[in-house]
Amino acid sequence: MWITRLGSFRAAAEKLSITQAAISNRISSLEQDFNTRLFDRDAREIRLTFDGRLLLGYAERMLELSREMSSIGRTGANIAGVVRIGVIETIVHTWLINFLRRVQEMYPGIELQLTSESTRRLHEQLRQGELDLALQTDSVIGDGIRNTPGGSIAMGWVGRAADWPAEMPPVTLAQLARLPIFTMNRGSQPHCALIQLCEAEGVPTPRIHCVSSISAIVRLAQAGFGIAVLPLAPARDAISNGVLRVIPCTSPLTPQRLMVSYSADLTTEAIQLVAKLACEEAALFARNLEPEYGFNAGMAEAAHAENKTDRSQ
Repeated sequence: MWITRLGSFRAAAEKLSITQAAISNRISSLEQDFNTRLFDRDAREIRLTFDGRLLLGYAERMLELSREMSSIGRTGANIAGVVRIGVIETIVHTWLINFLRRVQEMYPGIELQLTSESTRRLHEQLRQGELDLALQTDSVIGDGIRNTPGGSIAMGWVGRAADWPAEMPPVTLAQLARLPIFTMNRGSQPHCALIQLCEAEGVPTPRIHCVSSISAIVRLAQAGFGIAVLPLAPARDAISNGVLRVIPCTSPLTPQRLMVSYSADLTTEAIQLVAKLACEEAALFARNLEPEYGFNAGMAEAAHAENKTDRSQ
């Protein structure tokens, strides 16, 4: 399974902390036991044969059964492991803290290693095996990776409250595009949503300042250096306190999606459990968020129900 997932005997040996020779011997032994070749090898890559693909399916089922059997009679305190989690800024400023607390309370033996990066970087790290779980905006395409929707958060235009009257008619995209605009990293979902909206409306690309920190964007907008395009939920305190104001626009922005993506490593129970808690926390946040911030709870609730079904099965 690990040779197939990582693409080489060497990488599988490193993952399993054994020698490459031991990996080769195990494959040779399997091929003798089943009297068939499992891999086609050439100078550039190795590929499963037809029989190898059949055997892989059985191997994955055996590992899943082994994991389920070992969990019988175990409590959260008995489960241990390291789970490497990557998150985007939106989640850092919304439900990350509650999620981390739930993991600590339910599974004190699980050690979490946390990093915050852009969605693009988190995709790379998850595919390369540097992360086990990524909480970000888009499905991650790759072998052995599962994706569960976590809903979506309304995107909006915000500016310093002193500069924008409380009761004002919607302004056009062209009017807003004349001002300096702060948003997230280049290539992020908020940045792409802004660019796509301008292209769709035929509005020349405005002056866009890409900043990796939502806190920094909020402070820049509060200081009056420009307006901001960002997910509204992370800025709800500044909006509720009257420091920032949502600017009504005739051209709505695409909501920011949220996605829970994780390595479907059947040998590591901790990853599966933490991923399920992440899906549950996304659904809980959806139910409790104020309606004006436009969280689409449908996908998160569906994911939560799916996870409960998985556990019952």
